Amino acid sequence: MQQAQMNATASLDRLGTSASMLCAIHCAVLPLALAALPAFGLAWLDSKWVDWIMVALATCVALGAHWKGLLLHKRCLPAGVAGVGLLTIVTAILLLNGSAQHHYIQASGATLVAGSHLLNRKFCRTCHTCGSKLQNQ
Repeated sequence: MQQAQMNATASLDRLGTSASMLCAIHCAVLPLALAALPAFGLAWLDSKWVDWIMVALATCVALGAHWKGLLLHKRCLPAGVAGVGLLTIVTAILLLNGSAQHHYIQASGATLVAGSHLLNRKFCRTCHTCGSKLQNQ
């Protein structure tokens, strides 16, 4: 049971890290590519709904991964880091939309969320409680 939970958490953390890094790249590169987006038919990438879909995806994956991680390693630091990252992204969307810093602050938040997944994976892999439970079964 514990091994299955650890595998599920690791999969969610890999998905969360990948999605968060894609979000960070999207936010960092978008200001540089804004002029070229309409020429390629990709102007929709700068839409608010894209931001909110990414936030919803990141939140769902983070909740699943960090909840399972919390049950395994009993540490809330990864969930706290993810919460700060998600709050940073939402604050940038709501308060800084249209400013020069908007995308860069969002990218910083996404990098925090990605880091929280890496931290969660590290805690799951080095969890002494999980290791002793697995050895006793």
